Amino acid sequence: MKGKRETRKERREKLGKLQLGWELVRLIRHFFPDLISQLKGVTDQRHQSYIRYENHVLLMTRILASTFYISSMRKASEELNKEEVIANMGYVCGRELEELPYWETINLYLEKVPDQELQEMNCNLVKQLLRSRAFESARIRGRYWQVIVDGTQLASSRKELDGGCLYRIHHRGTEEEYREYYYYVLEAKLYLHENIYVSIMTEFVENKDSEAEKQDCERKAAKRLMKRLKEQFPMLPILFCADSLYACESMFALCRKYRWSFLIRYKKGSIPSVYQEYESLRKQEQNYQESQNNGSLCWYDHINGIDYNGYLINLLEYGESEGKRFCFLTNLPITLKNRAQLLIDGRRRWAIENQGFNTQKNHGFYLEHLFSRNGQAMKNHYLLIQIGHMISQLLDAWSKLWEGISISREQKHRRLLESWKHSRIQDFSWDHAPFQIRFL
Repeated sequence: MKGKRETRKERREKLGKLQLGWELVRLIRHFFPDLISQLKGVTDQRHQSYIRYENHVLLMTRILASTFYISSMRKASEELNKEEVIANMGYVCGRELEELPYWETINLYLEKVPDQELQEMNCNLVKQLLRSRAFESARIRGRYWQVIVDGTQLASSRKELDGGCLYRIHHRGTEEEYREYYYYVLEAKLYLHENIYVSIMTEFVENKDSEAEKQDCERKAAKRLMKRLKEQFPMLPILFCADSLYACESMFALCRKYRWSFLIRYKKGSIPSVYQEYESLRKQEQNYQESQNNGSLCWYDHINGIDYNGYLINLLEYGESEGKRFCFLTNLPITLKNRAQLLIDGRRRWAIENQGFNTQKNHGFYLEHLFSRNGQAMKNHYLLIQIGHMISQLLDAWSKLWEGISISREQKHRRLLESWKHSRIQDFSWDHAPFQIRFL
């Protein structure tokens, strides 16, 4: 018991020495030195004579509200309008502030901001991370940057939502029939580290024409997203990863057009002819191998060069005695030596659920919350949350900062907010050794 008490005491002492507010600003300045100037460049359509808060103050307040794990804009107004927080926000924004903007002011501003500008800014931040060369070890096979695509539902309501929201009909044809409206987004995450998956491109799945017979869908949105991704990062060597919905000729064609590699989850029903040829060739190729993994039997098999309508596709299959079985399609060569790592790369797609959507929905970012009843503002809230999440992941994975401290992610961010409430950043000395950062 004595040892445990000492350990807890040491942990409290280490936490007490952490100046998280200051460290957050150091991290932002290191990786995103021009963030404030980029925020200033966002369109501001407000009448200049009525402006009390400059646009970069509004945007930075929203970004940091998500970084502080604040559940709603109304609560952000309550939590952040504290003397020390106001002083710190003013210091970061380069302005002396008397108070911070309330949620209504931020929402009204976001209703008129073109979401394309925030998406452009997000891409610029990603480019800065890539240029920092801090994540070179994340490259697949020493070359490719892994981009993982998946979709998720945001806010939903039985009342019609603003903008081009989608809808689904429940209990069709019965007395209980009703229509549910919801926002849906397709997200491309860039893998930088086992604990860092940042948004590199966003495409909203929405009905442009309310009178159209068919709603927008994920595949259509994926084609738009891929086109924009290529335009923003024309020279980036990309390994495109997605679930079995994308195992189709149109996606192979786009990857060939954009000169991307792909690693896509595969199910037999997606392209039956591919699995039939795989089955016919596997006995000849004899790539099957069994091994033990944590006491259970597992096996690998693969075939290269399966022809599908002129596309040469390689298939990797993995199974376990407990019944787990995974197949992946790729245009990367598969060998006996590299297929175990290729499986790890392919299964990383599930990380977008955990590090991405699950964290943003259930661990502090409240992604499913209806932050605004205006469709354009909802888009912008989502994009600013992605920037906040990007900064948060860098902070959470900073190994030296959390060395010897074992606390949950939520506790880290509560401490971060408390630090902003009780100390002023400008009181700390910026004369220190060159900024160095390693990630957990």
